[in-house]
Amino acid sequence: MLERVFMSWSARIAVFATTLVLAGCFGSSRKPPDPLPASTGAVKVSQLWRVSLDGDSGIGFAPVAIGDSVWAASSKGVLTRIDLDNGRARWRTLTGKTLTAGVGTDGLVSVVATVEGEILAYDVDGKFKWSAQIGAEIVTPPAVADGTVLLRTTDNRVLAFDSDNGNRRWSFQRQNPPLVLRQSGGVAMVPSLGFVGMPGGRLVALGLSSGSPRWDVPLAQPRGATELERMADVVGTPLVIGQELCAATYQGRVGCLNAANGEPVWIKEFSSAVGLDVDRQGIVVPDSGDIVHAFDRTGASAWQQKGLARRRLSAPLIAARSVALGDFEGNVLWLSRDDGTLSAVRSTDGKAIVAPPTAVGSILVVQTSGGTLHAFRVE
Repeated sequence: MLERVFMSWSARIAVFATTLVLAGCFGSSRKPPDPLPASTGAVKVSQLWRVSLDGDSGIGFAPVAIGDSVWAASSKGVLTRIDLDNGRARWRTLTGKTLTAGVGTDGLVSVVATVEGEILAYDVDGKFKWSAQIGAEIVTPPAVADGTVLLRTTDNRVLAFDSDNGNRRWSFQRQNPPLVLRQSGGVAMVPSLGFVGMPGGRLVALGLSSGSPRWDVPLAQPRGATELERMADVVGTPLVIGQELCAATYQGRVGCLNAANGEPVWIKEFSSAVGLDVDRQGIVVPDSGDIVHAFDRTGASAWQQKGLARRRLSAPLIAARSVALGDFEGNVLWLSRDDGTLSAVRSTDGKAIVAPPTAVGSILVVQTSGGTLHAFRVE
């Protein structure tokens, strides 16, 4: 098993709920956030470049950084590969379609999803490669790895395609609860297996060759008097660290399972709207009130950062000794990995950052809902 496994597009996508949940959590009656706490300045950050994608990019859009490049897409159909060091476009493709999700890439094949319910694949030079009709809305960037494109639809099907020619290999679907989150939760891939979070708080391990379930277990148990109260869907992307698979749910639990058989390692009552990140120390995850929690590998609480409450945080990215997140005002926030103190703040274009950051080495990239990429060098 790989030591740490990302989605093949190296980023975990922020998760949003149905219109009803959004109204309850983020509506105009919600108490505004407090001003940001003072930064210690312990992390030194400088902006490298800014690039416009000529279109907005909310749910389902996140940059992917691999090697010396970053890939990104916008809803207006722009797909581009950019030099990570200087922000210059290596290529820029106009797909001619309105996009609902993108981009997923392994650096060789890049895949985006259209409003018509199809996926479009492009080669390493940005040239059109193939398309496939899905017949359902896709708000999750496809995962691409080991010759496989794996994606999840909003009707909670999981489909696998050959990344070279677009041939469908298999489809998997479970029965949905009456009310589910309209989310862009992703899938994690390791050799021969894909891990998917499903409605009702379930995690499923699927064989990549056939789509057959290896195990299917509940991380959380829906409960409550109404369908809204019983929503406990897995949010964000399940992530593998060593032999463990970690995930979080909305109105449910957070924890880690044995990736081989789905047996619990540790589980705690918890609610998150965006998901988590994981490293050798444990996990970092914002709760539904935007209090950021760190748990160690046994599930014990390591620290909490309460000064960012109600800031509508993105999912986090753990990078070196920091935890990076975005907020609804377009701020990028760096927290100390050791104790959660606010170490640095940088503004972008003032538009909400709903996707987690991505990074290679000392360079971190965020994509705002306004459709701009911002790269920062972190010392």
